[in-house]
Amino acid sequence: MTRSGVPPRRPAGPLRAVLFDLDGVLADTFDVWCAVLDRCRRRRGLPPLGPDRVREVWGQGLRADCETLFPGESPARLAREYEEAFVEEAGRVRPVPGAEAALLACRKAGRVTGVVTNSPAGMAEAVLRELRFRPMVDVLATGDEVLRGKPDPALLFVAVARAGVNPGEAALVGDTPLDIAAARAAGVLAVGYRVPGDITVDELARLPDRLGLPR
Repeated sequence: MTRSGVPPRRPAGPLRAVLFDLDGVLADTFDVWCAVLDRCRRRRGLPPLGPDRVREVWGQGLRADCETLFPGESPARLAREYEEAFVEEAGRVRPVPGAEAALLACRKAGRVTGVVTNSPAGMAEAVLRELRFRPMVDVLATGDEVLRGKPDPALLFVAVARAGVNPGEAALVGDTPLDIAAARAAGVLAVGYRVPGDITVDELARLPDRLGLPR
């Protein structure tokens, strides 16, 4: 049962792909993002956001950042600034406990693994390289590839197409309501990491068992 008391929805078909959000699921990037956002705001004479405000906008995506944090800025220019600053701050990135084990277990079970993130491609690649996770990730879908990031389902459709599966054969592991909404809109099983979903997990090490994957 889910925390709401509703039986968890299962994939419409055999589970063939497990997709992961990046920030907060595989990678602890909160301190990095605080530093990156403050750098970009200082360039424009804007005050720092502070941790509480960063949490409020966490994961909303590049175009939403332009609308709410950097009014009038173009997504393309902001993406370049983000990537430049992020590369310089990448040494602060830490893996979320259990992330590597979860990726390896999914691959061992023969499932396609993917990362679906609202971050631009350059930043996502930098994080995956820093954590040495890139060889464990089969497909990558990033926020600069679509008009709207999560909670819009567009990124999920990109990811499942690259994985060569139907939406009903995939799961998305996410840590925010934006992830859960995007998964449900795309017809993908929504796995909440420490947030309510079709399935909820509090520890990534338990993910393979919750998904019913063979060990």
